[in-house]
Amino acid sequence: MRFASTVALLSAVFAAAFGYAAIMPLLPELLSPLLPQAGAVALSWHAGAFAGVYMVAVVAFSRAWGAASDRYGAKPVILLGLAGSALAVSALPFAEGVWSAYAGRAVQGAFASAILPVATAALARIPDTAERARKVAGLGAASLLGFFAAPALSAALVSSNIAGPVAAVLYSSALVALAALAIVSSALRLEPKCAPEGAGATRALPARFLALNLLAYFGLGAFEVALPLAARGPLMADAAGVSLLFVECSVMMLLVQGALAWAAPLRARFPQVLVAAIAVYGAGLLWLAGTGSFGAAVPAVGLTAAGAGLVLPLIGFLATLEIRARPGAALGTLTAAGGLGQALGSLSGGALYGYAGMGMFTATAFAVALGAWLASPSCAPRWLGGENGCTRI
Repeated sequence: MRFASTVALLSAVFAAAFGYAAIMPLLPELLSPLLPQAGAVALSWHAGAFAGVYMVAVVAFSRAWGAASDRYGAKPVILLGLAGSALAVSALPFAEGVWSAYAGRAVQGAFASAILPVATAALARIPDTAERARKVAGLGAASLLGFFAAPALSAALVSSNIAGPVAAVLYSSALVALAALAIVSSALRLEPKCAPEGAGATRALPARFLALNLLAYFGLGAFEVALPLAARGPLMADAAGVSLLFVECSVMMLLVQGALAWAAPLRARFPQVLVAAIAVYGAGLLWLAGTGSFGAAVPAVGLTAAGAGLVLPLIGFLATLEIRARPGAALGTLTAAGGLGQALGSLSGGALYGYAGMGMFTATAFAVALGAWLASPSCAPRWLGGENGCTRI
């Protein structure tokens, strides 16, 4: 694959993640004018639901977009996804009520769901698995950088006392999507159609990959919604402090995914690395649950980010080894599972934080820890696509 095409895919994935995450630190500012009578608990519920409705749309549309890319090629599908999400996010500042805001967010998610599975499916066709591992790690880095760099920018805009920060953030998201659209339009060069029908049998992903992706994104969704709420609570951090925490997440994820790309020749050990990364991910969340100050949260957030930064691209790469022809539909299903997990995580992150405070991170840590079991084919039960129920390690 040409370098320019790889850059185009990275820019598209970054833009999709940026569009989802940019508004996250400003959810109270977005929702409060639409819910003038709501208390703190109600706002926490709506913060989680607003993030969750985006992911519900991802669940509903990811597989269809992936199948469309198998039939028509990746480029037109990605372009349509970028254009639609840019238009949807541009309309959000004009929402006149909370339900119209929910509708706009759902439309944004429906179009953005075209991007990640189709970009990953394009890389799944690379025959050299070392090159594929590096580039899938790059997609993971671009996505997670968007997830965490965007809220950092948003928080920084708020701390600079810019007029109309919510609208400014939403329009910035639209501009990022349009910039990515221009790059994809000019630089992406891929085969327009899928592999010939006889090139290999289609094989469904083992169910353990879907369950694992669901749990990994469940943790990410809960973490991303609850962290800004905790920052305004026991962590006692202002917008600048929230920005620093998200910057820390971005830096840690870039570092570990750079290491993952460098380690591509050792890809035979990636299943074991995945189990270890999930353990680190859960340990970071558990540590965060016990913190009561901003300073104590910094290392816990860094550990969580390091674990998540390894887990998500490893799942994507290992999934590409399980599929043959028509990767778009299979990876669309994987993305849908992740979207469902993130929707549930976002909802629980907002709702449970309103009642349990920092204890919400403890529950999330145990949910993520289940992934260490699901990550091993030898330990997963047969109905999840495992082998022998932990008879072989």
